[in-house]
Amino acid sequence: MKTVLCILLLGCGQLSLRAQAPAAEDFAARGQALVKQLFADHASAEDLLALTKEANKSGVPRQQIIEAKLVWGLRHQEIPFLIKILPEVEILASSFDPASAAAIPNADTLKAFIAYIKAQKAAEAHDAEGFKKNILEAIWLGPQQAPVFLQAMEKYRLEAKMAALVIDLKIPLTTSAGEATTLHDVLGGQKALLVDFWASWCGPCMALMPALKQKAEALSSHGIVVAAMNKDDERAEATAERIRQEQNAKLPWLVEPAERPFTNALEVATIPRMVLISPEGKVLFNGHPEDPELWVALKKIDPSITPPTE
Repeated sequence: MKTVLCILLLGCGQLSLRAQAPAAEDFAARGQALVKQLFADHASAEDLLALTKEANKSGVPRQQIIEAKLVWGLRHQEIPFLIKILPEVEILASSFDPASAAAIPNADTLKAFIAYIKAQKAAEAHDAEGFKKNILEAIWLGPQQAPVFLQAMEKYRLEAKMAALVIDLKIPLTTSAGEATTLHDVLGGQKALLVDFWASWCGPCMALMPALKQKAEALSSHGIVVAAMNKDDERAEATAERIRQEQNAKLPWLVEPAERPFTNALEVATIPRMVLISPEGKVLFNGHPEDPELWVALKKIDPSITPPTE
């Protein structure tokens, strides 16, 4: 499950940028330009900090600055950042002016995001009741963002289940060449096993094959074994082997048994999906291959691991 939220706000076109010129006429043009920069998709954390300082000096309304910080945190799913600015956002909600808004259409939408942040805060504290209360409040206040909040709910529930799960690494399976093996054998005493679930009919899976091979090469020196697990229903071994050869893949190329023991245990309802498993069978990550949280989990195994783009 890819956990990067669909908003993200301006990116999904659900909200529109309606910059209002600062009151002081001398700063108007510069203020409008700063507002646009504050909401830019590519702004880094350092950019945001510098821009907010400049925006304050240039007379940009405080409401718009807080909105920009909120949108940035939501877009990048920087939960610690969102929790940090929560007091500011709560103060803004008490005096929110739709006429001066830059991105948030109304106070209820703002309150919905506040509830969402509180839910994430509860999740970090392992407070299941707090998460449930706040995520349901977010859905009630912001039904237009319900898919986003439901995605967060599904992620939370999956992570809770995965925390209690232990995978049997000795379940028999085969390689695409028909050789008998197990995940325990594939792991071979290394630090962790990263399994990519894919199928030939899955367009996104096939598009990510180069990235899969890149991960396998990059992570091998860190003691992480990367393996591909085919989920085709018909002629799985032959199909998997054909694609392995087409891709010139050197990593372990596995075929899941027809009973789907791993799919069922890991709740692999959608693919592509990557699962990071410890030598003890504990699930360290279960999500979309492009989810930034994958690299967070990998760094916990070896802090020197960095994404290939870095």
